[in-house]
Amino acid sequence: MAEERIERRLAAVLAADVVGYSGLIERDESGTRARLNAAFNAIIVPALERHRGRLFKTMGDGFLVEFASVVDAVECAGAIQKRFSDENELVLRIGINLGDVIVEGDDLHGEGVNVAARIEALAEPGGIAISRSARDQIRDKLNVTLHDLGDIEVKNISRPVRVFSVGEPGLGPAVQRRSKGDRHVPQLMMIGGVLLAVVLGGFMTYDRLSQGNVEAASLAQMQLALPEKPSVAVLPFKTMSGNEDDALLANAVGEDLTRSLARVSGLFVIASSSTERYRGETASPAKVAEELGVAHVLRATLRRSGDQVRVDAELIDSLTGRIVWSDRLERSSENMFELQDALVETLAQQLAADLDRVQNQLRFTENPEAFLLWARADEASWVNTPVSYEKARALARNALALDPDFVRAKAVLGFVETQTGYFRVADRPEIALQKGLDIAREVVGLAPDDWYSRSVLAQALLNLRDYEGALTEFERAMALEPAHPHLLTRAALALIFLGRGVEAEQMLRLSVRLNPFHNWLPDQLLGQAIFLQGRYEEALQNLEIAREKNPRFIGNLWWRAATYGQLGASEKAKETVEAILLRMPEASISTSFIQITDPIGQERFREGLRAAGMPE
Repeated sequence: MAEERIERRLAAVLAADVVGYSGLIERDESGTRARLNAAFNAIIVPALERHRGRLFKTMGDGFLVEFASVVDAVECAGAIQKRFSDENELVLRIGINLGDVIVEGDDLHGEGVNVAARIEALAEPGGIAISRSARDQIRDKLNVTLHDLGDIEVKNISRPVRVFSVGEPGLGPAVQRRSKGDRHVPQLMMIGGVLLAVVLGGFMTYDRLSQGNVEAASLAQMQLALPEKPSVAVLPFKTMSGNEDDALLANAVGEDLTRSLARVSGLFVIASSSTERYRGETASPAKVAEELGVAHVLRATLRRSGDQVRVDAELIDSLTGRIVWSDRLERSSENMFELQDALVETLAQQLAADLDRVQNQLRFTENPEAFLLWARADEASWVNTPVSYEKARALARNALALDPDFVRAKAVLGFVETQTGYFRVADRPEIALQKGLDIAREVVGLAPDDWYSRSVLAQALLNLRDYEGALTEFERAMALEPAHPHLLTRAALALIFLGRGVEAEQMLRLSVRLNPFHNWLPDQLLGQAIFLQGRYEEALQNLEIAREKNPRFIGNLWWRAATYGQLGASEKAKETVEAILLRMPEASISTSFIQITDPIGQERFREGLRAAGMPE
């Protein structure tokens, strides 16, 4: 008997889901179902008919559509997304693939279908993701922008899949249009996580199954050991428009959320400066978890409509790939803080039982716009250029114009003064240093419970070489804001100048674990802290890493010279001392700007310089 031949054909397959469906069902099951039915009948069915799409499969909360043309599939997806964006509070994700499928009656199977379903999970909320095979068919045929997301490993597919997001010219990855009235209002939306409810024969049925799954991380691929505490990385909030104000708002909200979660006792939260590297790319939660060493990943999208700010959120257990929670939160733009606090409390309940540190979040202003201006001013104040310092001053003053009692905005002005004095950017550095200290003391007096104001006072004292005073203020700031990597790093610097290398190393180890993709400074300070303990080979390794990241920092030359001297590496020591003298012809051991108050530590440093050949 002849073997039955399998029927195959080439098809464009579209897969779609509704973002945050489980959370919507939990809050309003009948209303959500009614809205989905109405949206399907009014938007999706007509779009499929116009673009010759054939619904061929429903599965739980999802559906799949076949098209003879990729152009038809992408145009249909764009039309659906535009209508949903303009008219519906529900948000879709859509994935499209062109591939070989197996035909069984009216049903389709095979890799062509599987890839479409996997790509759909990578799409932005409100957006469209397509495979390379689909991209090749629409290139130069449709007026859309294609964003290359790279080769992505997806579940049950043997090879990486090249994925592109589809957007209109000048916009981000999602296909979104907005009316003029929408352009200046924040609307927050975070990624939710399950497929659109099913359709068959003109009516829809909805079965609430287990929440959707994504790629699971591999313990064997973890680049860092998992913390014993519940751990989470908050990815940068994504926006659905190209509006700069939306992007700034998303940055501020994401940073505030990260810091608020870090205050929850019993949680380990990766610093936003490390998750920032994933901005603008569609990194799988598994990849993020493996690179950062965390058990959970939070994805979020920020959206605005009229006076409403909306967030759709998705919390993923990276070890199982299970979406353990997804929800939508919405408030007016005037109640932004209420939205953020509700989100923090909900996430904390998902991750840890102790909520003592979540209650009564202190931001020291009731004005969200002033808070956003402060966040931007703080960011600018860390860039050591006259232009950036002036930008920080202007933003802080604008914040004070909105809220004259906002102590953090005034603290930024103090921070700029002490930094311009320390780095000799100010015309009269000594006056600037003293002015920075005076402002810092004033704001701490006004808000003794504000970690930021105390950190500014600590920095002002550090810049004046009052290391004991600086350490005291850093410790007070860290009691209010625990597990902040920047506070840990700066406090470690004070400890190093006090000769307390063991404690400094402990702080720096925690800092770099919280912030795996840190800049050069923690590596530099680790080298110094380890040097003080006499572990010179290990110190040199960290100092070399810091040199590669920031080859211009002259302090690195001094510490490497001392380390080479202690190791007896005469040639390297000689080269390093010559490099110092080339930049500082009058340099000597007695005039070194590196002064450690601990006699043992200072003598160890000087012995190394002496052995390296530095003039007395």
